[in-house]
Amino acid sequence: MALHFNFKIKADPVAVLGSRWHPVYPVLAVSTGEFGIAGKVSIYADEGAAIGGFTHGNASENCLTCQAFEWHPKKKLLCTGWKDGTILLWSEGEEIQEVASPHKGTPIGIISWTSSGDKVLTGDTHGVWCVWRLDRNTITQMCSNKDKDPLDGALTHVVFRSKLTDRKLNSPDEDAEGNERLMLEDEDEADLNMHSSSFGITRFNDHCMWFMGGSSGNVWGVDEDGNCSIVFNLDNQPIASLLYYVHRNGIVAMNQASSVSFYITTDGSRWVQQARFRISFGKGANAASAQMIWIGQGLLATCAHENMIRVWNIDANENYILQGEQDLRMEKLLTIAYNGSKRTIVGGTKSGKIMFWQYSGGTQSTSEEDWECLPEVRLEEPVSEVGWGPGESLISASASDSVSLLHGTSLKRRLWRTSAIIQLTPHVILYEDVVQRIVFATTSHIRVKNVDLAGSYFAAWNNKEVEVFHVQMNKAVSVGVIETENTGVALHTDKILVTRTERGISSIELYNHQLQKLSHLSIKAHEGDATHTHVNNDFLVVATSKNYISCWWIGGRAGEDKAHGYPKQLWEPGSNTSIESIAVNCAGTQIAVLAKVTDSQGQTSISTKLYINDLERDKVMVFDFATLSRTPRTICWDETEPRILACETGKYKKQGVTEVAEEEHAEVSKLEVVTLFASAKGIKLQERFPLDKNVAALIGLSVPNFYFYNKARGGTSPSETSNITSRKMRDFEGIDCTDPRVKEALLDFSYNLACGDMDAAYRSVKLVKDENVWTNMAQMCVKTGRLDVAEVCLGNMQDAKGARALREAKKEPEVEAHVAMLALQLGLVEDAERLYIKCGRYDLLNIMHQACGRWDDAIKTAEEKDRIHLRTIHYAHARHLESLGDIQNAIKAYEAAKCHGYEVPRMLYGAGLLEDLGKYTSNSNDKDVYLWWAQYCEANSQFEQALHFYKEAGDTLARVRLYCYLRDYETAMHLVTSPEHPKEDTSAAAYHLARKFEEQGKMKETLQFFRLAKAYKNAIRIARANEMEGEVMQLSLQADQATIIESAQWFEEQNMLDKAVILYKKGGELAKAIDLCVRGELFDTLQKLADDLDKETDPEVFIQCAEFFLNKEQHEKAVRMYIQAKSYSEALQVVSVSSFPMSTQVCLDRNVQLTEEMAEEMTLPKTENEDDEALRLSLLRKIAKVAKLQESWHLACKKYTQAGDRVKGMKVLLKSGDTDKIIFFTNHSRQKDIYILAAHYLQTCDWHNDPVITKHIITFYTKARAYESLSGFYDAIAQVYIDEFRDYDKALGALQDALKFMDKSKAQNRELKMGQLETKISYVEQFVEARNIVKSDPGRMVEVCRELLEVEDIEGAVRVGDVYALLVEFYTGRQEYEQAYQLIERMRDRNIILSYYLETQLVQAVYSAMGVEYKEQEHAAQSHHAAHPPPDDIPDDIDEEIDGED
Repeated sequence: MALHFNFKIKADPVAVLGSRWHPVYPVLAVSTGEFGIAGKVSIYADEGAAIGGFTHGNASENCLTCQAFEWHPKKKLLCTGWKDGTILLWSEGEEIQEVASPHKGTPIGIISWTSSGDKVLTGDTHGVWCVWRLDRNTITQMCSNKDKDPLDGALTHVVFRSKLTDRKLNSPDEDAEGNERLMLEDEDEADLNMHSSSFGITRFNDHCMWFMGGSSGNVWGVDEDGNCSIVFNLDNQPIASLLYYVHRNGIVAMNQASSVSFYITTDGSRWVQQARFRISFGKGANAASAQMIWIGQGLLATCAHENMIRVWNIDANENYILQGEQDLRMEKLLTIAYNGSKRTIVGGTKSGKIMFWQYSGGTQSTSEEDWECLPEVRLEEPVSEVGWGPGESLISASASDSVSLLHGTSLKRRLWRTSAIIQLTPHVILYEDVVQRIVFATTSHIRVKNVDLAGSYFAAWNNKEVEVFHVQMNKAVSVGVIETENTGVALHTDKILVTRTERGISSIELYNHQLQKLSHLSIKAHEGDATHTHVNNDFLVVATSKNYISCWWIGGRAGEDKAHGYPKQLWEPGSNTSIESIAVNCAGTQIAVLAKVTDSQGQTSISTKLYINDLERDKVMVFDFATLSRTPRTICWDETEPRILACETGKYKKQGVTEVAEEEHAEVSKLEVVTLFASAKGIKLQERFPLDKNVAALIGLSVPNFYFYNKARGGTSPSETSNITSRKMRDFEGIDCTDPRVKEALLDFSYNLACGDMDAAYRSVKLVKDENVWTNMAQMCVKTGRLDVAEVCLGNMQDAKGARALREAKKEPEVEAHVAMLALQLGLVEDAERLYIKCGRYDLLNIMHQACGRWDDAIKTAEEKDRIHLRTIHYAHARHLESLGDIQNAIKAYEAAKCHGYEVPRMLYGAGLLEDLGKYTSNSNDKDVYLWWAQYCEANSQFEQALHFYKEAGDTLARVRLYCYLRDYETAMHLVTSPEHPKEDTSAAAYHLARKFEEQGKMKETLQFFRLAKAYKNAIRIARANEMEGEVMQLSLQADQATIIESAQWFEEQNMLDKAVILYKKGGELAKAIDLCVRGELFDTLQKLADDLDKETDPEVFIQCAEFFLNKEQHEKAVRMYIQAKSYSEALQVVSVSSFPMSTQVCLDRNVQLTEEMAEEMTLPKTENEDDEALRLSLLRKIAKVAKLQESWHLACKKYTQAGDRVKGMKVLLKSGDTDKIIFFTNHSRQKDIYILAAHYLQTCDWHNDPVITKHIITFYTKARAYESLSGFYDAIAQVYIDEFRDYDKALGALQDALKFMDKSKAQNRELKMGQLETKISYVEQFVEARNIVKSDPGRMVEVCRELLEVEDIEGAVRVGDVYALLVEFYTGRQEYEQAYQLIERMRDRNIILSYYLETQLVQAVYSAMGVEYKEQEHAAQSHHAAHPPPDDIPDDIDEEIDGED
């Protein structure tokens, strides 16, 4: 709880014009004045004591007032500007200085110092500005526009362009200027970037520059060099607020028309507009006096006499509003200020209240949930101006004729055992003993800043005095005052400890209760100045400015005090963390520390972490309250139990994380108390609970009770009754703890529960018979999930019902559901809800909500998570409301459950509300309601009304039934035959009417309405009874299968086989239908049946059809029937006779073509059974042979391949002559025999004209390693080169290859064939040599040729005609025609056709030269070598070979 002590300053003269805090020193300057009265500037200390004051020298006669004044940022130097343009400087201890001012005769409107304080800017209402330099404590003019053109309008606002490192967020005035950027709104940023300032470009001095705004709407920039130009204009409207945005080097300005603009610069000369928008203030707002300040990084706040603060979050691009608590929502805020160090907004209202909002969010604010509204302070008059002083606790609030100085402090209180003291005012202290019921207030003559209590003594002190009181009966007697400057005081039961710092060295002086100094304790200089002290039992702990903590034992006599452990530094002095408060436990073994942290923006806040230094283990333990969404504020140890401490905590919101627990009621405080156990096992959470709104603060902990201070209705006046309330710790509730052993056992129990050691907790209290102990342990089991311990606890609690419920819950699969049931039995509904949600058992959660009467929660959960039970829940809710007599809401619930058609009439009828039931029926559009009411009317013989509501309900059956009852059959028939709605189902009504006509013997009408009712069995029954065969047939075709079969049997009995067959087929009895066809010789019908058969048909049916088709010589159909029958065993019996399956035998005998589809259907699937596999292969070979006989080569090849006989498949495929498929099959078969067969076949093709085939031949022979055949093929290639191309060079190469492969072969006559090839190669080489030396050695050529002509078997290697041709051409070329003529004649004698070897012109030329007439030669029968024939080893008749193998 925060307290604010008010020190009021009465203005002299009456009116307060303004006030300014010094940014560093706690001094306040106040400007006062009134019409007709001279103005004055007064300087006050933080408690309202006047330090000084001054007036203008001519103020008395001219009634002059101070218009503007600003403190130097570092010195106690005040610069003031007066109505006549005079500038006066006030400095502490010096005379008032007046400087030569260029503003003479013109009111000064603005004054602004630089961040360093070396220069100051002044401006007046005529647009004249001046920059001054500070020399010591006076200022000298540097530059001014006095001699130039003055600016347009009055200068009213100014802001210094500081650098980021110059900003001090703990300076309220600089906070007001702001350092954050403005949010973009209402316009697209891309468009705004296109708008830049249209004014002249001026290069300013970045080191010293101001921005000024005035009544003309212009914003000017001015620097220390005298440069000045317009930055932008804001709609020619007077400027209301002007801020500098340091992080983006920009300016934010708002005019009195509520228009806001944001400009930035990157080069210091051109300014670009980034945002422009208008703030829509509410009705009654004063936009002309609107105030705009920065309240943190990215947060802009505005105040315009509204009941809210408008906040703009620039970073998140969001905006929201801040308002007070519920009873302060209508307060009009006139002024606001922000303390960056404390992160708190203060606002003054029209009704004289000071309101506070403290930031409790993360690093970036996104909503009003980030701010906590603190208790207000009430003043007497409207507050026109508020301001923060230096530090975190000084506030000034200006009214019309006074200034209130508010000192903020936390509630100072101290608990010792069962006694407590509380500071109420700067001088009043409340004392209360809870046990002895003693309550009184004591007044101290000193200004009290803190208090402490130990035993029957308590002390109050400030920085200069310490007053000690002794409690005697119902009053406190002042022992005396210790006048000494101090930084803190602590009380021991026997001693008073005063902390002092003198000449940079801190010490602790010890006094007795008679105020006599006993001794002192020294703190080493390197540890810093002592800042915090705390005493618990016989131990003292001290914290220093350099974050050292030291502990002493002070329980002995004077001079026996000694250090307890070693000093420890928690953080380096330069870090962003420092000590906020400390406390030591009663055993002196652990020291708890709260810290404050400073962020990068310079903002200070309490850390969410609690640090505990374990002196015995020299270890620092940490507990982060952020995990609980809390921030610790105060800490207190128990005075007898060293393990337990309590913390008062406030709200804390982590960035990006929603609030963990929002208070549902206004009565619930935002404070919580958290108790922790600290031991060697770490810091363990024991308990947490919220404080009631009337509870101001936690005073302390004394096991087993917490003690709290209640807010007295009189504010600072003590109530006549007790102001302190107590609350027992959770584990002690309902237990008598007067026995120390019980208390110790319960403490151990609580400690072990917090540590999660259920076994140790059980051992701690197993001898305690109090039921509350076992209840607490069972409740802890909900958190730990120890169901085994929970069962023991329920047994000790004698809770048979709970034990049974837990046992039943264990049937559910989720462990969380078991624990949730335990929580329910213990009344922990919230824990049960959490567990059900965790395990996703929303059905069980709904059951719990219903049992608790939380119907709205049950319905909401069902709508979102458990819609399958939504109607059930609505129905249960309706039954609940009905039991309570809440008829109207029950009707709504029944309607939501969609069962109102029956339940609502039942409920209203049962309640005797017939009139309401009639109205409900008339107003309802539900058919079920109409039906219920119609039945009610019928039961009461109100037939007309019943018929009307039956019609509204759409119940044709009921109407027909009622008309039949009334014997109006004509109307009943019309309703059935001509329904009112085309899609209306009248079958039930037709059936009822048919039964009525059957009773009357009207068979025609009976059949008609049975047919309409689709009651075909009844209609057939009537038709058969009356021998209506046609009706029976028609009706049977529409009936169900059983009825169809029954009718077919009837037709069979009547020997109407054609109709019976149709019905048997329709009923699925195909075998029976076919049997009737065979018996009745119904061939056409059987053919149609066979076409409709599918694979699902019984094989016997196919066989029966096949035999019938064979008899009728329908061979192809018979084959298909056998195939569909899959009668392979019967086929094998036939094979033993004819060597073929029955189906294939028919194919052969009856010339039925075996198609690929038929062959595939006859192919059995592969199986691992050897017999079945042998049968499959045998059948495949037989199918292949049939295909071969029918010359279906490809099909035969496929089946031989499937049978595993690829060689036979290849041989059959060769018969097809399909070269491409032969090559493909060969490549995929990869068998030697197949390679050879394929190569042999390809040699029969035109391979010498197709190089691809030649390549395949060589490849196949090579892969088959058939080198003999390959050698022969190369020999054939050589012969082709000779015969067709006369290319003996290539032929020689082919022969050499043939010799090479023959050498690799394993032929029996290999040597003989190699010899033949070598001889052949020798002849070819000689002929090639002869051709090559025709020109070089003609004689040798002639000799070689003649030798070749002498060889007898030369024709097998070299053609004789080529040898003769070479010689003839040679001699002709040498014109030796006689030799040539003789050679030609020899060729004729050997029947060599000349035209094959010699050109006809050449021969004629030879004959002409010899004088012989040339005659054409007649061709010999065979003298030319044709293409090489295929090798001898290719089979001539593949058919015979295949047949032999088969």
